[in-house]
Amino acid sequence: MLVSEAMNRAVVTVAPDDLVHVAAALARATGAEHLLVVDEGTLVGILCACDLRAADPGERVSERMTVPVVTVRPDTSLEEVAETIEECGIGCVPVAVGGLLLGTVGNDELTRNGMAAPHPHRHCHHHGGSRRGDGGVPA
Repeated sequence: MLVSEAMNRAVVTVAPDDLVHVAAALARATGAEHLLVVDEGTLVGILCACDLRAADPGERVSERMTVPVVTVRPDTSLEEVAETIEECGIGCVPVAVGGLLLGTVGNDELTRNGMAAPHPHRHCHHHGGSRRGDGGVPA
């Protein structure tokens, strides 16, 4: 199965200059586990729920987002995405073509399509969150 057939199309975005408490409120309101950080239409980072939990509410998103972001194309197989998620220790992979965000694929989408979900992403469950530039696992 291809990513285009399984991806979550409900992309939730924030800006790098947004405050963490605003991003956390958006995540709660939408139920999103991952927020894509977009600056002038370009994907520049990603935040997961653990990044938000470990942050000071007054911090900027840019101080907590994980970079660089691993992305896949919509014609990528779900098997390849599962391998990427496992190998990189991440929880979600944005789907993009030429800078246009189309959706995301994470453990929920893999499980829903009959695939075993990889282990929890390590930067959340082993390092307590990743900050920009602190050697965190790219997302």
